[in-house]
Amino acid sequence: MMTWLPWILLIALSVVAAWCVAEINRLIRWARRALLRGDAGGRPSGRLASALKLDELFLSIESRALTENENRAAASRRIEALLAPLTDAVLVVDAQDRLRLANPAAITLFGLPEKTGWGSIVPLVKSADFIELVHRVRQEGGGRSTLLLNRAPLADVWIQAAGALTDPEGFGEDAAIFVLADVTALKRLQAMERDFITNVSHDLRTPVTILRGYAETLADDHDTMSVADRGRFVQKIVSSVGRLQGLVEGLLALASLETAQSVQREAGALHRAIREVVDAYDARCRAVGVTLALSLNAAEDSAADPVQTHRLVQNLLDNALAHAAGVTLIQITTANLPKGVELCVEDNGGGVPSTDLPRLFDRFYRTDKSRQAGGSGLGLSIVRQVAELHGGSATAEPARPRGLKVTVTFPGAA
Repeated sequence: MMTWLPWILLIALSVVAAWCVAEINRLIRWARRALLRGDAGGRPSGRLASALKLDELFLSIESRALTENENRAAASRRIEALLAPLTDAVLVVDAQDRLRLANPAAITLFGLPEKTGWGSIVPLVKSADFIELVHRVRQEGGGRSTLLLNRAPLADVWIQAAGALTDPEGFGEDAAIFVLADVTALKRLQAMERDFITNVSHDLRTPVTILRGYAETLADDHDTMSVADRGRFVQKIVSSVGRLQGLVEGLLALASLETAQSVQREAGALHRAIREVVDAYDARCRAVGVTLALSLNAAEDSAADPVQTHRLVQNLLDNALAHAAGVTLIQITTANLPKGVELCVEDNGGGVPSTDLPRLFDRFYRTDKSRQAGGSGLGLSIVRQVAELHGGSATAEPARPRGLKVTVTFPGAA
């Protein structure tokens, strides 16, 4: 029996030592967690802690951790209050690619849930380019990039993103802050500018080239040309001048609309403009077998800008007459809305293919029929500009059973 006693004591000492080591590790882990992360939950207790008189130390650590947590929370609230009014989105991403902070603009931009603890940034932003920018900022200390953000089912947007490393005490080492500005409107304007220059240069060059060709031929061969050929050449010149004049007038109209800051509303201007344009177009319509039908049901004192409204109605009728193949009836109606007036111009022509409908109001966009008719692609663009200048909108849809219906809304004056 005595021979086994040393072994029993050794085993007992080993068990006690292992228990002490485990307990010390547990105490150290809690202390590290409390001091480094501010997580002081589950303050340890037990015989070893009491024997080593660590209770007071742990109480002090716990108090310090709670104070630091309160300070961090207060700092976080101050940061959120500072970022809340910003129209640009602001994000903070930590070293583990977790989203730590997002202001209201960022929540709206990315469609984030209204809470903290969002987790990994990768499934939230759904943009490989943005994740690449995050890693580049972490490696280089800063960076910027223009990115296309896919937000299905929401519309895609272009963003200008700039990032830099941020305070490690607040969000840890290698945490980065990003400011993102929505530049979708700027991108669209740049695209429109490119299209504008391309289309204007083409559409101006065509009638000018025709004019020059026929004019030079007349100048060189006037004495030897037959009367019929001279008449035909002169008619071509007149036609090209008319097209050139229409294009220039359309460009000038668009330029004046885009620089206009407001409209001069006059009571009764909408119906007055409709009646004036219909009277002016009546003979032209009867000559081509088109009936103009009026149904003005909105209030007679409906206010609008008289000059711009006249231009809008004129472009709507020009569009229906010039590009609606087989049209025999054009109906013009007005109706009261809860807050404003609605104007509809509907024809019974051949209509517009569904693929063309979304782009009808884009400047210089022409359907195949419009292109064959020599249209400039500015008429409906001017209609939309006038509507938006009044604070309204312009839409197009297929008419029933055939044709095209264009609807313009005029909100009431504020």
